[in-house]
Amino acid sequence: MLSCIIAAFCIIDDALQALGYKDDPQAKTPASAILTLAILAAMELGGKHNKALALAKDLRLFTYVPSPSRFNRRLHALYPFFLPLRKIAPSGLTHLLAQAWKNLHQAQAYALDTFPLPACENIRAPRSRLFPDKAYRGFIPSKRVYFHGPKLHLLVDDGKFIHEVSLTPGSLHDLSSLLLLPLDLPEGAELYLDRGYESHFYEDLLREAGGIVPMVIRRRNSRRYVPWLQYLAIVGRLLSREGNT
Repeated sequence: MLSCIIAAFCIIDDALQALGYKDDPQAKTPASAILTLAILAAMELGGKHNKALALAKDLRLFTYVPSPSRFNRRLHALYPFFLPLRKIAPSGLTHLLAQAWKNLHQAQAYALDTFPLPACENIRAPRSRLFPDKAYRGFIPSKRVYFHGPKLHLLVDDGKFIHEVSLTPGSLHDLSSLLLLPLDLPEGAELYLDRGYESHFYEDLLREAGGIVPMVIRRRNSRRYVPWLQYLAIVGRLLSREGNT
């Protein structure tokens, strides 16, 4: 784990310098350390920033480790670097890290999944201030329940790494992620999808335009349902999801 933390810090520090970011002269902790601690908390400590700060103090990773409140303020100020903003980062720090990871690790199996992020209880949806529009009213077919909030679309590989991220309103169909995400995958890569992504038109488009092999878990009444292909799609998707949980 320590070697991964050091590698992440070096990559993030070089990426911030390439983006032209400069820390405030009064800052005791560089921005690259703040982002490294956030990644450490997300990958190894269940997203708990307090544990990441405590671990950094015990291991003496940095000369100065900020308090939890100071860390949260610094992290929120650095949040725009994760997004592709023209004035701050034309390609986004997430995109740069994904490109660096692709050069270090060549994966051939990817999985695309969508899951909801409920912002509040359904009874409070009309009074929601974060997402006041009705477009955020979505439905979860597997649970047969409604929710209010956005949807998160993730493209992951079998090496426990997130390549692409997208947020859409909850009312949009899962297939919208195939149009919003760049899907920058190597030629011949296998993309595992669940039943919500079944579309013969988009599957043919992925094969012809991107050279991607879609492995879709289909319904039994589908015209392209093949039993042995279904077995490979289910097993491959389970392996990809287990590597990223």
